Amino acid sequence: MTLSDHAHETLRRLTERVDLQIDLALRDCGEDAVHDLRVSIRRLSQALRIFADLMPPREAKRLRRRLKPALDAAAVARDLDVGAELQSREGLPATHPLMAQMKADRDRAALALVGHLYLLRSEDVPMKWLEAYRSLRTVEDDAALTARRWLPPMADEFFAAGRKTMLKASSPQRLHAFRLAAKRFRYTLELFAPFYGPVFRSRLSQVREIQALLGKRQDCAVAAGRLRLLADQDEAARDCVILVEARGAKLEVDFRTYWHQTFDAAGQALLLRRYLTRRPPVNRRTT
Repeated sequence: MTLSDHAHETLRRLTERVDLQIDLALRDCGEDAVHDLRVSIRRLSQALRIFADLMPPREAKRLRRRLKPALDAAAVARDLDVGAELQSREGLPATHPLMAQMKADRDRAALALVGHLYLLRSEDVPMKWLEAYRSLRTVEDDAALTARRWLPPMADEFFAAGRKTMLKASSPQRLHAFRLAAKRFRYTLELFAPFYGPVFRSRLSQVREIQALLGKRQDCAVAAGRLRLLADQDEAARDCVILVEARGAKLEVDFRTYWHQTFDAAGQALLLRRYLTRRPPVNRRTT
């Protein structure tokens, strides 16, 4: 398969997935639908970023920007969903005023998201992009061999970013930035998964684990910040923020342990680079 064929097929599939998730979110803007919508948009956005050179100048950026308002609105709803669940798990009563306020904010966020989705629908976005994908620049390079040129340097950059994160003092902002890097790296790997074997899925799951640990850590940081605003005057909020911060600290320890003992253990970076670089097997016709 050529790189152009792979890019066209991948963009088509991811675009259709976003379109489906828009339909589902318009029917029911619940927690699962919002989460799935965000993931589908992020995957398509990363594909547009990776294959941008096959499109007219700045076209991929324009398409990604068109989805950003809906993505941002979904992020607000998702943060409120996760925050309410986390605070409830750590003992904040369902009758607490903060929980009521967050529910009201969630209702408003859902309305805002639905408005953005109806606007996309009125313009037939993203499905009208399928026609544009047919005019991608023709590149006859083999897609599997292209993956073996592109992915190893990306893996090197990811390891370097992780090691830099490990060396410096922890902060929610720094960990969140690396979490976003993990998310982009994971989605990029997924774009080329068809050209690798079973070991690739194992490597992909390791990146997903890093993203998951840091995602939960970020959820704790956001919830703790919300609770701290009330902690001086509210005993329940004060007790809850202590527990949320403790959970966040443990998740950070879990992340660092996983990084040092599993993902970036001795020799792992070299093994991943060699695996990503290894040429695909040649299919030999038997007689």
